[in-house]
Amino acid sequence: MLNNARKQISRPRKGQKQRNQIDKTNCKSVNFKSNQAACYVQTTAKKVKNDKTVSLLMVEEIPFAQKRIQQINSQKQENMICEGLSKNQFPFTLNNSLEDNTQENGSDTLFEFMREQVKFEEIYSYQKNYLSNQNEIQSHMVAILFDWLVDVAHSFHFKRETFYLSRNYIERFLHKQPNVSITKFQLIAVTSIFIAHKFEEIYPKTIKEFHRLIQDLHTIQEIEEMEVTILKCFDFRMNPNTPIFWLNYYTKLWDEFIIDKQLNASLKERTTESYYRYRELVQLFDVCLIDYRFKKNEKLTALSLIYLVIAKSLQIFEDYRTLATSQSEIQQFFDSDHEYNQIFRQFIEQSDLYLFFDQKIEYDDLKDVVCETTQYFILRFDNTLPKVLVNNQDFIDELQHEEFLSFQTYNRNTIETINFLLTQQQ
Repeated sequence: MLNNARKQISRPRKGQKQRNQIDKTNCKSVNFKSNQAACYVQTTAKKVKNDKTVSLLMVEEIPFAQKRIQQINSQKQENMICEGLSKNQFPFTLNNSLEDNTQENGSDTLFEFMREQVKFEEIYSYQKNYLSNQNEIQSHMVAILFDWLVDVAHSFHFKRETFYLSRNYIERFLHKQPNVSITKFQLIAVTSIFIAHKFEEIYPKTIKEFHRLIQDLHTIQEIEEMEVTILKCFDFRMNPNTPIFWLNYYTKLWDEFIIDKQLNASLKERTTESYYRYRELVQLFDVCLIDYRFKKNEKLTALSLIYLVIAKSLQIFEDYRTLATSQSEIQQFFDSDHEYNQIFRQFIEQSDLYLFFDQKIEYDDLKDVVCETTQYFILRFDNTLPKVLVNNQDFIDELQHEEFLSFQTYNRNTIETINFLLTQQQ
């Protein structure tokens, strides 16, 4: 029932054969990173007691990270501040007439169903400090590995749900299995996204295509053995609600809420402006959840980023550089009686959102999360289309809008942003 609620079955489309023929080339685009993978250590792994030495360790133990660290050192801070959208240079068009904008009945039933999903999450819950029982794997290694997996998902034309499902598998596995060897970390990651894509993708790939990512480190048999290990470890509980599931639900509620508000700030309307607004939102969501140091609740994080992205779109804050580096301004604004705060408070109250089965989400619950997520607005946004959609207007026209939004994108500035924030805290 859950799969049917959050995933639509799509029919085969013209041009799919040609797209499948180039999948092997997509493997090559990420394969060059394998020998320098985020978690592969050629020397004896070192146990790190203080994460403040992350920058040196990233260069010393993880060759893949060296290039990324050098890039951030060569850029000025101003280049990392979020860039405005260039609305006059859209590489594609979205035909709003293709969408059925009629609202379905049964919102009360939907609210009850989503509340049940909150209760359903209890069987998949795990502690976010899952690295506390790991001796070799450190937080910066997790961030680099997840960033690499996003690149893999993007290159393979996977959906966001596939990446977030694999992220869930990795974190739960590390929570359940203490002292995982660093040499197995990338194997766990590739196996996790291999399993996840079986659940989420309509056109599955062969295990050989995944093996190309780590062919110099592990064998196909090792991937198969790790798959069995992960399935048994989870007792075959493989279908959790992912963070992107909740983000998409909240964005849907927001768009429905503002229909009669004369507020030009939709997130999923079939317009180019709305698409770029949504892309900005999910890129911020990615960087927050890739950063292991960020421990805020994922539902509150999604709502807080919606709050900030819409406020930015409405030009409520004049200087996002100040907003990203100082929390005092956003704290004062959040507590004020500004019209936007009244609208967002009303949205939270009317949407009937639950943090836990017996605990509703209140507007004030977002304050601390809003303040902490503002620091990630230094991310330089990348609004290029997913690879599968580039120069493919016919394919874009064929897609349902939810599917159009669902493709995973990759922002090469993610690790630089996380590392920059880390150096600022030292």
